[in-house]
Amino acid sequence: MAPFAKPESVLRRADELIAVGQHAAALEALHDVIISKRSRSVPLVSLEPIMLKFVELCVSLRKGKIAKEGLHQYKNISQNTSIATIELVIRKFIQLSEEKVQEAQAKADQITLDGLDDLEATETPESILLSTVSGEQNKDRTDRAVVTPWLKFLWEAYRTVLDILRNNARLEALYQTTAHQAFQFCLKYTRKTEFRRLCDLLRNHLQNIAKYAHQPHSSN
Repeated sequence: MAPFAKPESVLRRADELIAVGQHAAALEALHDVIISKRSRSVPLVSLEPIMLKFVELCVSLRKGKIAKEGLHQYKNISQNTSIATIELVIRKFIQLSEEKVQEAQAKADQITLDGLDDLEATETPESILLSTVSGEQNKDRTDRAVVTPWLKFLWEAYRTVLDILRNNARLEALYQTTAHQAFQFCLKYTRKTEFRRLCDLLRNHLQNIAKYAHQPHSSN
């Protein structure tokens, strides 16, 4: 087994890898530190910067499962010491995920605009109708290719965070905020299926409160 590297050294190495475009290798290096059993003895002041860089890479590379594993581990490490650091990292994770959707939408809109024909060309009713139909089709294809993957990632990010924060009295405020953000997501993008799944998820969390009432810091 390789020796456990100091968090500061791993973070510095990750920055070096990112600088030369090796983002996946940087993520792997940070992931190894976070999931190591020895990370439990690392001061949070050293581990927090690693987690912030970790979620940044997870989002940029769309590695939702790896992010979930790392966030669960970090919550287990820090929940008895500092709730603030968990909230900081999770808020950063959601913020970056939401920003990626916004960037993808802007990119898709620009691609659609770039595909427009000459704006000064003479138009006939037939050509206007044809361009409108083809333009809508092109936008649909662009949205599916550019925006949809990030919408899926953001939706999974909300689910991941709600799962991590559930049934913890000290994390209830952030749980409520995240649930509200997820509902706004369903409303903004008219996601009826995800809305039903979100309701089922929250209902399940509520039903499980009594089951885990004996655990420390469980919700009342």
